[in-house]
Amino acid sequence: MITSLASRWALGCAAAIVAGALAAQAQVTITNADLFNQVGQYYLTYANVNSTNSTVDVSSVLGTASSTAQAWDFSTGPQAVTNRYDYVAAASTPYGADFVAVGAKVAQQLAQEGSTNALQWLYFTVDPVKGQLDYGFYSPAFSSLQPESVFTNALQDFPASIRYGDSWSGTTVFYSTESLASVGTFSAIVTNTTTDTVDAFGYVTLPGLGILQCLRVHELAEYDIGLNLEGLGLLPAGTDYVLNYYWLAPGHGMVAQINSAESASGPPPDDLGGQAANFERMFVAYHPTTNSTPTATSISGFKITLLSGAAFLQWTSLAGVSSYTVEYATSLNGTINWQSLGSTASNFMLDPAATTPSAPVRYYRVLGVVGVK
Repeated sequence: MITSLASRWALGCAAAIVAGALAAQAQVTITNADLFNQVGQYYLTYANVNSTNSTVDVSSVLGTASSTAQAWDFSTGPQAVTNRYDYVAAASTPYGADFVAVGAKVAQQLAQEGSTNALQWLYFTVDPVKGQLDYGFYSPAFSSLQPESVFTNALQDFPASIRYGDSWSGTTVFYSTESLASVGTFSAIVTNTTTDTVDAFGYVTLPGLGILQCLRVHELAEYDIGLNLEGLGLLPAGTDYVLNYYWLAPGHGMVAQINSAESASGPPPDDLGGQAANFERMFVAYHPTTNSTPTATSISGFKITLLSGAAFLQWTSLAGVSSYTVEYATSLNGTINWQSLGSTASNFMLDPAATTPSAPVRYYRVLGVVGVK
């Protein structure tokens, strides 16, 4: 791989919001429809990668593998650069023909906002059974001499359905060109093997997007490198390892990633030694569907003010959202029975029943609906 939870409230129990939410819903399933893979979709992330490529301390935010729900607070963190990921037709890109020829239909286009750096593309298609299949990439940052690398066979990036405890793996080969002052220019053959396990689940808090349910994916990427040196043939040049963590959320795909630096001495430790080469966090998401089903987005800034005879519900307005639907439930045990309180184009609503003495405790969630594409 080239590298809303329901806002809720109970009278007198504001301090228990997070703990109660964690206990209410534990795990989610991520499918093809949740990932970013349709032309016209895009998202923005904050990242620490800059001209010095400095590392970032992740010892307090990485979390651990666990069979119980946990929470990751990514609301703050490094933001030296802003990355923009656009999803475009593979055939429309300047370098797409070779990838389209082997099966690619969509390209993930990466660019740093405010930068003149060359764009990068990851080429893939979505199979309804196998999930996302990658066919290669174009990246001057990977190799300025040969930025285009077509995989010899498609590499499964994400399965069509992902749950806690799932695992998958794959191997492919691609070619590159490198240069060393003492040796000259030579070709490199890279065997790329990835092994993924969904090792944790819970909730992630993101800047601008609030709290989302999520799965955490632990991925070890191995790069076995062979150098084709003139007169010497193909020589093994060792193996590089990169350990990646990805957080996947419904309707938002990969909302955060933490990546280790390359290691030639063996796989990095699971805790990355507390240091990461890259820490990236989504803060804007445009994920309209291609059918008639609207997209539910995450709500932030939810608060409740008790007025005379009503509860005043407020939340932060979201760009691109045409309307909001407010729902309530009187219990979070078992199958939750969400009932409609109403819909509005504004970022507030009144609930007169909430302050009725005989009314049971009420839990709320707000869904922002993005217009269909």
